[in-house]
Amino acid sequence: MLMRQQIQRTLDDLERQRLSQPDQPGPGKRFHQHPGLNDLNDKMLAVGPDTAKLLNTLIRATRAQNVLEIGGSMGYSTIWMAEAVEANGGRLKTLEYVPEKAVLLRHRISEADLGATVEVYEGDALHILPQLNGPWDLVLVDAWKDDYPAYFDLVFPNLNVGGLMVADNITFPTPPGEGIETYLKKARSQPNAQSQLIPLASGLELTVRLR
Repeated sequence: MLMRQQIQRTLDDLERQRLSQPDQPGPGKRFHQHPGLNDLNDKMLAVGPDTAKLLNTLIRATRAQNVLEIGGSMGYSTIWMAEAVEANGGRLKTLEYVPEKAVLLRHRISEADLGATVEVYEGDALHILPQLNGPWDLVLVDAWKDDYPAYFDLVFPNLNVGGLMVADNITFPTPPGEGIETYLKKARSQPNAQSQLIPLASGLELTVRLR
């Protein structure tokens, strides 16, 4: 696919960074902890290219204009999604807890010339989400796994009919942990939703809000 030069250059740089710094946790380390409880805060922890392209495709296919990202990290998924959001004439709000990552995230957004499309919120998503205005067309959940159920409770009621929630790291790392298991129970038991596992990369749970 053809992208603006600034976006493609930024994604190429981020992909080189991702490949040079594998984001799988080592023995005994998990993604289910908050910052300060592990040594993963300096890792990119990005979705892979296949997941990023799928997110871009979903945004384009659904013509999503109001997009939310919970867990921007250093900007890989942010830039991929923002490219499609910009094409739709929409806005993307991205949340990042770690201050150092938020600085890098803003830098990458500026570098890709997407500042008019993306707004960065720094801090705890559980405190920020209630202050944000939906309704959302698409939401990516890719932050602290223990908080996934709380994210669902805060976001799903503000999802448009036909809107999508995409949760990453459903099948990897293993075991999934209580947060992931509870999230899946919530998503799959909603009477006004349809939810399905997409066996791509680290596993995605795709949930669509129904009438």
